[in-house]
Amino acid sequence: MWEGNTVRFLDHLSGYIGYRYDAADEDALIGALEVTDDESPDAWFEYPLVGTPLLRVFLAQAVGSAVLSVRVEGDIDAVLAARIETMLDLLSDGP
Repeated sequence: MWEGNTVRFLDHLSGYIGYRYDAADEDALIGALEVTDDESPDAWFEYPLVGTPLLRVFLAQAVGSAVLSVRVEGDIDAVLAARIETMLDLLSDGP
């Protein structure tokens, strides 16, 4: 996913699970992604979205680019999985 779409992705994903995403969530992202590396399993940023179901979103930069790798874990049914995949497809384009 293009890094500039991170907030949009998290906001929409939160809506699907009944979590109210707000400015405090955006503040948690400040500087957090700069130290990530999608090639290192220990260098991913983990962020919980406390809704139904509880989701853990993992984000990491592809070093040297504006691309983020994204992984979402939790009790994800087929409908939510399809929504996540669709969002990632749509948000993978740059500006």
